[in-house]
Amino acid sequence: MRGPSGGGETGALIRDLDWAATPIGPIETWSTALRSLVATLVSSRHPMFLWWGPKLVQLYNDAYVPSFGRGKHPAAMGQLGHECWGEIWQIIGPQILGVMTDGTPTWHEDSLVPILRNGRLEEVYWTYGYSPAFDDDGDIGGVLVVCTETTMRVLANRRQKLLRVLAEHASVATTAKEIALAAYAMFGEFREDLPFAIGRSRAGEIKATEHLTAEDRLRLGELVVTLEPGVVTTIAPVACGPWPEPVTQIIRISSARGHIAFGLSSRLAFDADYREFLHQLVAYLEIVSDRSDQIEELARANRTKDEFLAMLGHELRNPLAPIVTAIELIKLGDPSHVAHAHRVIENQVSHVIRLVDDLLDTAKMTRGKVELKREVFDVRDAIARGIEHATHLLEQRAHRLRVEQPATPVVWFGDRVRLAQVVANLLTNAARYTEPGGDVTLSLVQTRTAITIRVTDTGIGIAADMLPRIFELFVQGARSQDRAQGGLGIGLALVRNLVELHGGTVTAASAGPGRGSEFVIELPVAELPMQPAPAIVVPIESRPKRVLLVDDNVDAADLLAQLLRDQGHEVEVAHDALAALERFPQFAPDVAVLDIGLPVMDGYELATRLVANHAPCRLVAVTGYGQPDDRARAASVGFAVHLVKPVKLSALLEALVA
Repeated sequence: MRGPSGGGETGALIRDLDWAATPIGPIETWSTALRSLVATLVSSRHPMFLWWGPKLVQLYNDAYVPSFGRGKHPAAMGQLGHECWGEIWQIIGPQILGVMTDGTPTWHEDSLVPILRNGRLEEVYWTYGYSPAFDDDGDIGGVLVVCTETTMRVLANRRQKLLRVLAEHASVATTAKEIALAAYAMFGEFREDLPFAIGRSRAGEIKATEHLTAEDRLRLGELVVTLEPGVVTTIAPVACGPWPEPVTQIIRISSARGHIAFGLSSRLAFDADYREFLHQLVAYLEIVSDRSDQIEELARANRTKDEFLAMLGHELRNPLAPIVTAIELIKLGDPSHVAHAHRVIENQVSHVIRLVDDLLDTAKMTRGKVELKREVFDVRDAIARGIEHATHLLEQRAHRLRVEQPATPVVWFGDRVRLAQVVANLLTNAARYTEPGGDVTLSLVQTRTAITIRVTDTGIGIAADMLPRIFELFVQGARSQDRAQGGLGIGLALVRNLVELHGGTVTAASAGPGRGSEFVIELPVAELPMQPAPAIVVPIESRPKRVLLVDDNVDAADLLAQLLRDQGHEVEVAHDALAALERFPQFAPDVAVLDIGLPVMDGYELATRLVANHAPCRLVAVTGYGQPDDRARAASVGFAVHLVKPVKLSALLEALVA
């Protein structure tokens, strides 16, 4: 008898082996039970193993062979159990002996049974059962093992757990630094896959798992930046993993945030799954760090918004206080106070108007709606206008302003009003951030290719970390409580936007806190266009008009009506659209000045009805909305003029002319 037929590689090995040299003797002497067991064993496609006889001679099938790796098969066939499995005999020996002694089967699920294979003691997991194998006389002749290696599943679950735990910790972290600290703490709890991890940011900051010694941390921190990404590198032994064997291999995985390297387990083969896990880990870290960057940015934006709203309230309340005081002075009736009170009210209202204009410009800027009205003009004229706007604050804080510019015209093609706004914003910014009595210098220089406007001050300066953000919307430098005019943090953002719309650049510089600041604008010089013929100026018609004034704000309507009457016009007032429609036929106005934001029926609908049902009349729209779409809509329903609140008397008088 030559043993069982079939059975593939192991079946042939059993048939060819000299069993006479083993404790169970030649195949011809095997019991019927043993021959049946072996036949069943080799014909099964499930990994199976048999220990037979008191010496536990072993047999196995083809399905089990892959679990050996390199090093044990085929010598393991017919070998004694303790000789083959010396590295784990302290684990499986007692289990086998128990089954041989009392016949009680055992079951072990996902158990760690590390074995020597592939040149190392490997971390291997098994699900297996030990069952008694009976001889012909009914006695226990051996132990039958039905087993499955579950290493890949156990490792996959463990690695997924690491990612889940890291996600849980990252979910409560709000900064990239907190996420990094959580990550390296988690790495230290999963040392089977990650004996150690060490990272070095592009700024040179080192982060590492805590169980690395200071010496290893320093050595590996220097090494990590020199490693070629994705290449396993042998290093001097590092005693830090969960096993007695030191870590001798490291690999760096590419990261956009810097360098991160992992020590490789001494008991795991660095296969495709291991590599993919490390790549997933780094990719996940980058994703959550991107998320944290967004959270930080949102948090910063939210803080900036809150600060801006608080500052807006402060800036709007500031002018109200002197206005209220001036009104009280007027009420007292002392003629000596009236002129001063009027100047105060006019100055403070102008300040509020500038704030509102800046807010409207900001809205246009964020939507890309700022338009330039280019013309040929002398830049010195725009500078003069800018100085005029900033003079009040400069004088209030007793600053010395020095202006350096050519004696001859500096002709340029651009938006005169917007350039004046740029100059005013830079001077106002210098005044706000310069202590009282300081110096502010404005210089204008023209070359063949550029016009340079430079504003310098002796103020509080700009911190180095603030310089890159100084032109961002709502960003302000440090402010002190004694500064009466804090601003809204939008002036410099407007400056950059308007300068860039002209094709120019603006930069900021400072030697640091307390050492002043400098803002430099470079505007390109372009060929000047042909100038149109001078326009013929037609005097404004002075004939009194019949004016219907419609505004639901009673105070505003009554005051404006009084101003128009003082100019010689006949005025009727209505505070809603229905009253206006009722009075229109009897009054027969030459001009109807309509507030757009009327209740029930707005100014657009009222204009439409007036045009459709009554004699021709010049329509003037007055509104707080001044966008191009608003002007276009007003024109479409018949308005001849569109005025934005607050309306200057001169503009309204001009609008009354047919």
